[in-house]
Amino acid sequence: MSSFPEKLSDRYRRFKHRLFLPNAEQYEELATYGQTPEVMLVSCCDSRVDPETIFNAMPGELFVVRNVANLVPPYETGGKFHGVSSALEFAVMNLRVKHIVVMGHSGCGGVKAALDMSTAVQTEAHFI
Repeated sequence: MSSFPEKLSDRYRRFKHRLFLPNAEQYEELATYGQTPEVMLVSCCDSRVDPETIFNAMPGELFVVRNVANLVPPYETGGKFHGVSSALEFAVMNLRVKHIVVMGHSGCGGVKAALDMSTAVQTEAHFI
């Protein structure tokens, strides 16, 4: 097993000194009073697509949920898996977001896999 990438540790330290410490008051306000984003963004979890970077957003500006192919499943009352719908409900009912953006991207492997079901990964979940 390989060790944690040193470049990520270095970048964390850089973030702490260049962004966190100079903006410590803003981070403290977010921790104390909570977030009040006006925009919720549903985005693909593709590592090449980072909404905060794309929109140059500061902490607290965007409420982001990410998944493969930026899927927003239809509403259902049954079932067991409601990650996106619960995030949407929380954003609208509790955070009072004003805008919901579903952000796709070109070359999405998740969309390609959905269109070509023969390459879809079949998984079986086990819950204790």
